[in-house]
Amino acid sequence: MNKALIVDDSEPNRRLPALILGQLGWATTEVADGEAALDVARLDHFDCILLDLHLPGLRGDEVCRRLRESGAQPDTWIVAYTGESPDHIAQITQGTPFDAVLTKPITRKSLLQALPPSER
Repeated sequence: MNKALIVDDSEPNRRLPALILGQLGWATTEVADGEAALDVARLDHFDCILLDLHLPGLRGDEVCRRLRESGAQPDTWIVAYTGESPDHIAQITQGTPFDAVLTKPITRKSLLQALPPSER
């Protein structure tokens, strides 16, 4: 079974992807901030992490960098999950090792397109 970590400080923004992924047979874990994401990622392996860029405390781009540098999730597909404009997304994610970008509000189709290619 595939596992996803959904990191967003807004509960509705965690619930919708959790619902869609659950319908696709994925197990999901939800957390509301970057520190919690790092803690959970140290304890469990995830196939995909949806990571909001604007989190309380650690920003999503910093969480992504730390995950990559730590080697805790070396083969995990990390998706920048944001409501920002394309220009701002490019600015924030420049030099950050995200694998994909998912723009809010999401749809089932946009979420599927953001998943690892082997899971689409």
